[in-house]
Amino acid sequence: MSIDVPTRPPDTHSDGLRDRLREIARGDATPDRLRRVCAVLVLGCLIAGVASLVAGIERARAVADGGDRIGGIVADAGAVYRLLADADAMATSGFVSGGQEPPAVRARYDADIARASALLVDAAAKLPAGDPAAAAVTTLAEELPVYTALVETARVHNRQNLPLGQSYLTTASRLMTAELLPAADTLRELQTALLRDRLASAGDVPWAPVITLVAALAAVVDVSVRESRRTNRVFSPGLAVAGGALVVALVWWAGAAVVCRAELADADRHVSVADALEDAGTAVLQARSNESLVLVARNSGTADAGYVEQMEKVLGPHGRGGLLAAAAAAADPGATAGIDEIRAAAEAWQTAHRTVRALDDEGRYAEAVASAVGTGPTTSGSRFDRLDAELSEALAAERVAFADATGTAGTALTGISGGPAVLALVAAVGAVAGLGRRIGEYR
Repeated sequence: MSIDVPTRPPDTHSDGLRDRLREIARGDATPDRLRRVCAVLVLGCLIAGVASLVAGIERARAVADGGDRIGGIVADAGAVYRLLADADAMATSGFVSGGQEPPAVRARYDADIARASALLVDAAAKLPAGDPAAAAVTTLAEELPVYTALVETARVHNRQNLPLGQSYLTTASRLMTAELLPAADTLRELQTALLRDRLASAGDVPWAPVITLVAALAAVVDVSVRESRRTNRVFSPGLAVAGGALVVALVWWAGAAVVCRAELADADRHVSVADALEDAGTAVLQARSNESLVLVARNSGTADAGYVEQMEKVLGPHGRGGLLAAAAAAADPGATAGIDEIRAAAEAWQTAHRTVRALDDEGRYAEAVASAVGTGPTTSGSRFDRLDAELSEALAAERVAFADATGTAGTALTGISGGPAVLALVAAVGAVAGLGRRIGEYR
């Protein structure tokens, strides 16, 4: 006895489709050739669209990330760098007046520490897991409470006119110089390098979308010319739409890339100027701290080399070069006048500082202290305040200019992640419509 097992009928539809595709792929007939050409054009347009989409998303993300998150960390790190140096300068200058620290100086110190602590929290929140800069943030978070404790202990002893206060103050200042400021500088440098890398990647020539769009456009033009010669028809609406869409996509990319590159180069220039000004500001604050420490220690200026070293960083040897020269070289022409004013203010403070040192060396300690903390127009205290204000104003202007440049770059990339990709899709549809009409003529 045999059992008949029903068999599945052949899928004639699938077999027929496969046969038809083979016929199109191998056929020499004009409709088959046109179908192959159409498939190539559609594939080329789709590849160009995908390349545009991916490149646009990456560039827009790089500009946004650099201008907002990384740029914010760089600004926070630079602010922490200067705030800590300013806090140390205020802590040391507060001791010059004797047992009772001036309220304004104490208030400025407290504001510096509070602001630096808040910015550290903000920077830590913006850092991704595993970022190399996290170690610097950890150092700052651990050592800042130690520093403030040393300063407070020094104040307690100073109010009791005990010389031990000066020892605690010196230890705190050394901790600031050896641990806190280098950690803040490391945080700033690492994030600045990352920022520049992101801006550079966003400003590179968009090779992938440009090459694929040009290739797709060349293919459309070639097919248009060949079909025109074959049929003696000058114009194909579908292929014209395809070519026009690809041209618009190319122009869109070219315009966005040119504007974005120029603005990001401007942003990078502002980063360079801000770096130099931040370094100069911190050096000035460390010089101020040294000026006060020498007076507190009453060692007749034997430690004044620290002041000289820091000011040479700012002005360069013999008053030429230095960080201010680096800032002026990188700055826009319109900003060099402001840097010249900073140099003039630094030179004026140096003159006042020499007066402080001369008074102290001559044994006129009270007069030296009066010049160091005084508010008269020629005192060291007022000229330092003017220099510090000039540096802060110039630095703030560079930060605003950086934000404006990255904002303009981001605006130039508006729609770049989707616009050219949509145009490439339109080109694909146009190619199908144009060649589909020709294929239909053979039915």
